[in-house]
Amino acid sequence: MRLQAMTDDAIASTIGALLQELRLKKNLSQEQVAEEAGISRQTLINILHGKGTLVNLVAVLRAIGELERVNSLVQPVRPSPLQVIKMAGSQRMRATGTRTARTSDKGSDESTAVSSPKGKTRKKEVHW
Repeated sequence: MRLQAMTDDAIASTIGALLQELRLKKNLSQEQVAEEAGISRQTLINILHGKGTLVNLVAVLRAIGELERVNSLVQPVRPSPLQVIKMAGSQRMRATGTRTARTSDKGSDESTAVSSPKGKTRKKEVHW
C-alpha cells in the first residue's frame, strides 16, 4: 500500500476498515469492543469510519488484542550512523531550520556573522 499517495482521510478510513476486519476476525461485537475500550458504541463506529482520537484508537487496539500494531510508532527514533559521527555522539535536541545572517556592530568595524553548515560562525565583511 502506498501511503504517500493517499490523503489523510483515505489513510484514516483504511485504518478504520482494518480495525473492522480485525474485530470481525476475532468475532467481537461492537458492544463488546466499545465496553472493553471504555468508549461508547458511537465512538467506536466513528473510529471504524476513520474519525476519532488517537487515545480512543489505542483503546480499541488494546480491546481487540492488537496493540502491538503501533509498536513501530513508539520505538525511539535512531539517528543515522553518519549523523552520529557528525554530532560526535551528542543527542540532538532541536531542529535548526533555515539560517539567516545577523549583523554585529563592534566599534567601527561593520561585519555580518554568518553561520556555516557545521555550526561555526565566521565573519563576513560588509562594504557600504
